[in-house]
Amino acid sequence: MAHGPLVNAGPRDPLTVYTATGQTITASGDSGPLDFTAISSGLASVFVTGATGTSPSLTCYIDVQDANGHWYQIATVGVALTSGPNFTFGNFGPASGSGYVLTGVGRFRWAISGTTPSFTGVDFSVIGR
Repeated sequence: MAHGPLVNAGPRDPLTVYTATGQTITASGDSGPLDFTAISSGLASVFVTGATGTSPSLTCYIDVQDANGHWYQIATVGVALTSGPNFTFGNFGPASGSGYVLTGVGRFRWAISGTTPSFTGVDFSVIGR
């Protein structure tokens, strides 16, 4: 009996869950709810071309939402800048070794600190498999 070629035998193609490019960030915020149903783990990246203020710091997080609507942080991606450009990334999900299982809803969140911090040319990206 002949068998056809295997379908989906290798790793799945990456799926971009969230991308926001060229933003200027002056306050903490988040992406709003994102559809994570198609991914089981992923990579979050942040690229910043410039920062101003005294001791500017930008820390990014990946959160997931449980069935009761509560948000839980599962990964941190930090950028502490005195000048740019700067790039950082972090893995999330069970494949990253964190042990977290992604729910169907997630978000990309960021917090800034420092005295009058401002980040220009900020590119956020969340990519999953």
